[in-house]
Amino acid sequence: MRTLRAFNSADRISRSAIVLAGLLCGVLVFLVAIPLALSSPFPPTRETEWVAQRPRVAAPITFSEPIDEDAAREVEMAAAWSFVSLAPSGTPAIFEPAALVTFESSAAEPKDTAAITTANIAVSAAPPRAQPASPPKRSASPIDEVSDYLWEVYSRAPAKRDGSGDFTWKDPAAAKRFGLSMPEYVIGGMDPDFREQLYHAGKAMDAAGIRWSMLSAFRDDYRQSIASGLKASSSNSMHGGKARTGGYGHGQAVDVTNADGDESAVWRWIDAHGKKFGLNRPMPGADPAHVQPSGNWHKLASGLRDGRARLSKEARVSATDTASAR
Repeated sequence: MRTLRAFNSADRISRSAIVLAGLLCGVLVFLVAIPLALSSPFPPTRETEWVAQRPRVAAPITFSEPIDEDAAREVEMAAAWSFVSLAPSGTPAIFEPAALVTFESSAAEPKDTAAITTANIAVSAAPPRAQPASPPKRSASPIDEVSDYLWEVYSRAPAKRDGSGDFTWKDPAAAKRFGLSMPEYVIGGMDPDFREQLYHAGKAMDAAGIRWSMLSAFRDDYRQSIASGLKASSSNSMHGGKARTGGYGHGQAVDVTNADGDESAVWRWIDAHGKKFGLNRPMPGADPAHVQPSGNWHKLASGLRDGRARLSKEARVSATDTASAR
C-alpha cells in the first residue's frame, strides 16, 4: 500500500513538472520567439533620411541614326534610370528617372517593333560646364591719328594688284592666321617711328593732290612666304621679317601706289621729297613700289612726333580759348 502511495505521489510530481515546463515554454514563445520572428533586422527609416537626387533638365540633345530594337532598348535602359543615395540606415536605395529617353520614328511606321530601323533619340543632358574665358588676343599699339590715317590710305585701293597679279586675298589671310584684325595687322605691325614718317610724308602728298595708297605694309614670315615676284626670303624681309627686323611691330617697308591709277606720280614724289621725311626707294628699277626708311630715321621720326604733338596741343589751347571767349 505504501508503495502504491509513493508511486502516485511521484506521478503527480512528474505531471506537475511537465505542466510547469510547458507553461514556461509557452511564455518564452509568446514573449521572445514570436516578437523576434516578426521584427526586421533593419531599423525603420524616417522619411527625412531619403535623399532623392534629380538631375537638372536642360534642352534635349537630339540626334538620329539607324538602330535596331535591341540597341534602342539598351540605350533606354542605360539612360532612363539612376541610383539615389542610400539612407543612413543602409536600407536599399530606390530608383529615380534621371533622363527621359524617347524613340520617335522619323516617318510613319507600323507599331511592330521589328520594323523600326531609325529613331530620333532625345536625351535630356546636364548643362555644359562654363568654359574658361579665352585669353585676349594680341593688340597693336593704341589706334591714334597716325594709325587711323594710314589705314584710311591703305583702304583707298581695295584691290591689291601689281605685275605679278591680284593678291588682295593675301593680307586678310595672313591677318586671320596671325589672329588680328586687318588694321592691327597691316598698320599696327609697322614700327611706330616708320608710321610717323609715312604719316607726315603722306599728308604732304595729299596736300600736293596725290591720292597715294599702299599695296602692302607689314608682312610677317607667312605673308612673305606667299608673296610673288621679286622678294626677300621669308624671315629676311624689311616688311617685318622676324630675323631682319624683329617681326610684328617692327616692319620697316611698304609698297606704295596711286589710288587714282598713276603710280609713277607717287614714286617721283618720294624721289623728290622723301629725304625730308627719312624715306627712299632703294630699288627704283627692280622694285619701284618699295619704300623704306633711311639715315638716322628714328631720330627724325622722334622730331616729327614732337612737332605733331606740339601742333596738336596748340590747336587744343586755341579751341579752348575760342570757346571761353564765347
